[in-house]
Amino acid sequence: MLSLPEDMYLHEGAPTEWWWHTGTLRAGNRVFGFEINAASFEQQGFAFSQIMLTDVAKQRHYQRTTVYAPPGNFAPTTWAQSDASKPWYVRLGDPKNKLGGIQVTTPGSGYTSPPTVAFQGDGTGATALAELNSAGGIAQIVLLSAGTGYTTPPKVTITGDGSGAKAVAFPTYVSMTAPASNPTRNMQVKALLSDDPSLTPVTIDLTLSQKGRPFFVWGTGVNPQAQGTSLQVNNYYFSLTRLQATGTITIDGKTLPVEGVTWMDHEYGAFGTAANPVKWILQDMQLDNGFSISNVGIVGDGQQPALNSAMNGYATLQSASGATYLVASTVTPFGKTWTSKASGVTYFTKFRVQIPSFGADIVVSTLMDAQEFPGASGGSVYEGVAKAKGTFKKTPVAGTAWIEQTF
Repeated sequence: MLSLPEDMYLHEGAPTEWWWHTGTLRAGNRVFGFEINAASFEQQGFAFSQIMLTDVAKQRHYQRTTVYAPPGNFAPTTWAQSDASKPWYVRLGDPKNKLGGIQVTTPGSGYTSPPTVAFQGDGTGATALAELNSAGGIAQIVLLSAGTGYTTPPKVTITGDGSGAKAVAFPTYVSMTAPASNPTRNMQVKALLSDDPSLTPVTIDLTLSQKGRPFFVWGTGVNPQAQGTSLQVNNYYFSLTRLQATGTITIDGKTLPVEGVTWMDHEYGAFGTAANPVKWILQDMQLDNGFSISNVGIVGDGQQPALNSAMNGYATLQSASGATYLVASTVTPFGKTWTSKASGVTYFTKFRVQIPSFGADIVVSTLMDAQEFPGASGGSVYEGVAKAKGTFKKTPVAGTAWIEQTF
């Protein structure tokens, strides 16, 4: 069983560790979905952030995935606080520095080796590494050190034996802080994304406090199917599913006050491998009867989910009083699909979740189709704001929801 506040903090030596905030925010009648994710893949030597905002009324989706590499942009033991006697924090990027990442706008061609990347601006010390694609163009540029003192994004110059490559710098960061006395309350969560590819700036600034008990996935927070208990082989997972949220979102310079009840996940330990990545379909629900539900259908090796085909899964449920249950479930994708132009991946937009032991039959449907983090080499993932409606113990229920898909 996990223990808080200790397990809210960084677990040094864990192969992976994630903190991510998701949920529904409202500015009056205007609805937004958001995600702020900070994650470390220590064994693979990098960290990354994923930040997104969905503007449901305008059907606009802003997103950015940013890789943080050592030595200057990621330090495995200091990017988050590990000492539970000190104030909690998780940080990727620097709010004071306007160099946070690099976007390749034109890959160019003819490069036989990675070209040199340099910066021209009012700061100093930035370094980066270009990675080539199979066609001899630049696939991406990874920032190795963001340097210091850049008050505006610097100009990016590329020199090598090829030609035509162009890139622009952009600011981005994630910051999460909370007092040591109880880091589940009075959390300050802030993030800046520069939308990919439009570069539209979106800032999210929230204060969050958990109401009620933590939500331990699998009932204990410890994966019961793992072979062992060490961080190297097991997965540990808890959530804060009733975070009372207030704050602001700023889209291209226009600020809106927002509020809502949001969700935070903290997961750490083993999480698949490059050869055998974890694949899943997940539906998180905050129901108006006080229950929180996290339902997962695991996609096995060689399997592909299909419309109108039920998948076996499991659901963790928590009542308003804090009682937690782990039970069998099924999830059936149905209705229309959406295919991403960026990745070519086809995703589902509606799911029927059935939990027989609670008499639950709930439809979870997206509030906007296009809510993908597109990624290279099959790394795309769908993270989207949704709604839930159905029955629970033969009584009508509804609520906010979140959908994840990667397969």
